[in-house]
Amino acid sequence: MILPETTLFPGMSLPLRIFEPRYRRMLADVLEGGRMFAVALRNPKHQGETPMSIGGLGLVSAAAQQPDGTSLLTLLGLARVEFLGSVRLKPYRVEAVRALASLPVDEPQVDVLARKVRALVRKRIKAGFDLGMPMPGDPAKAKQLQDMQVMANASFQQFGKHIAQIKSPEQLADLVASTLISDPLARQILLATPQIEERLKRLHQILLVTEFRAGES
Repeated sequence: MILPETTLFPGMSLPLRIFEPRYRRMLADVLEGGRMFAVALRNPKHQGETPMSIGGLGLVSAAAQQPDGTSLLTLLGLARVEFLGSVRLKPYRVEAVRALASLPVDEPQVDVLARKVRALVRKRIKAGFDLGMPMPGDPAKAKQLQDMQVMANASFQQFGKHIAQIKSPEQLADLVASTLISDPLARQILLATPQIEERLKRLHQILLVTEFRAGES
């Protein structure tokens, strides 16, 4: 599937609604086979549906067909994959792929970078989750927004506790990237960086930039 703002990281879950006829056909074939398909971000520099060169391979962990023929499913990320070229385009796109494995790392340097990322995440969580919505003048709507803010902050705190329990720098980087980085092209950069040391460096830089912009606003 080629989507405009979506990236799938290893270990992350992606909810999808399948409604286009070609993807409904694809899902039927997938469920009869290995239950796997890839998700790619659409390349904004090209016209039409051209995928970025790196995407995520996922496993359909749950799927439910709806009365109207559409389906709701959860895709669990398994691996980064590089797209090597199309095998066919109809009735849905099929690409040749190869899995991207992590390369050997400088473990002390990775630990230092992971601590820096954790520190920025803790700072972000302490600041609270910004819904990005102005407070309405209507008291009832203002109360509703305040309740939403309380729930969002509570979920953010739970996310912080989950992050604190993660030991693997790989899992840390991918979870933070998929959860806290809103810009799809920035997420794509991180997805396309299989080497964990370089990925943590880029993630740290992106978090610093977004923190600076938040401070300016």
